[in-house]
Amino acid sequence: MGYLQEEWLVYFYEAPDHPYQDWLRFLKKGFKHCGVLGYLPKTHQWVHLEWTHAGIRHILLEGDEIDNILGFMKNFQVLRCPVRNQWHLFRVKDFTCVTFIMRLIGFYKWYILTPYQLFCALRKAGYSSFYKTNGQKKEKNPRTDNR
Repeated sequence: MGYLQEEWLVYFYEAPDHPYQDWLRFLKKGFKHCGVLGYLPKTHQWVHLEWTHAGIRHILLEGDEIDNILGFMKNFQVLRCPVRNQWHLFRVKDFTCVTFIMRLIGFYKWYILTPYQLFCALRKAGYSSFYKTNGQKKEKNPRTDNR
C-alpha cells in the first residue's frame, strides 16, 4: 500500500527564460506559476507535481535533484501546506495551476485566480514559509520584490 501525503511544499515562482503572453502581464512578478513538492518517506524520494498547459507533470526526485530545486526556490516563496479535506459539490474553474494546487491541498476559495492571490490566502490562513528566517530581516530581492 502507498503513502498518504499529509503535507505539500507549495512553491510560487517565475521562470526567467519562459516568455509569458501579453495577456498574462497582470500577474505579479515572481508569482507567475505554482507547483508542489512532497516527500515519500518509504522510498526517500521527492514528488514534484505541477499543472502546465501541456498537461500534469509528475516527476520523482532524489539527492542532488531536490537540493538543486530547493536551492533555486530560495529566491522565491515556498509554503508548508498540510492537506485538508474540504468537500465541495460544484467547482467551475479547474483549469489552471492555481486550482490544481488548491484541489491537491484541500484549500478552496472561489475568488482565488492567480498564484499571488493563492499565496496571500494561504499566508492569511496561517500557512508558514518552508524557509525559516529565524527573526532576521528579509533582504529585498530585485528579481522578485515589487515594492
